[in-house]
Amino acid sequence: MNELDCPHCGAVRIVKNGHAHTGKQRHLCRICGYQFTLEHRRPPISPEQVALVDQLLTERISNRGICRVVGVSRTWFRHHLQALVKSVPHSIDPAEVMSSKG
Repeated sequence: MNELDCPHCGAVRIVKNGHAHTGKQRHLCRICGYQFTLEHRRPPISPEQVALVDQLLTERISNRGICRVVGVSRTWFRHHLQALVKSVPHSIDPAEVMSSKG
C-alpha cells in the first residue's frame, strides 16, 4: 500500500474517499478527518486572462458570467477583486478634488 501523509496533521492513516467532480481520487485522514485531493492545482491564470477580467469588470456583466467566460474560478475572482479594492485609495482630500476642477 502506498503510504500518504495527511497535509493537515501529517498522519499516515489515509484511506480513499470517493472521487471529486473532476474525477480525481479523494482521500480522508482517519486521524483528523481532513479530506484532500492530490495534485488539485488548476493551471495558472495568464496575464491575458487577468486583463480580460479587468476589462469585463467595466461592463455590466455578472461576476459569475465573467468567471464562466474567462475560465477562472469564483474563488480566484473573489481574491482578485479583494486585491483591486486594496489597491484603490479610499480617502479623498476635498482640497485636491476642488483644485483639480478649477
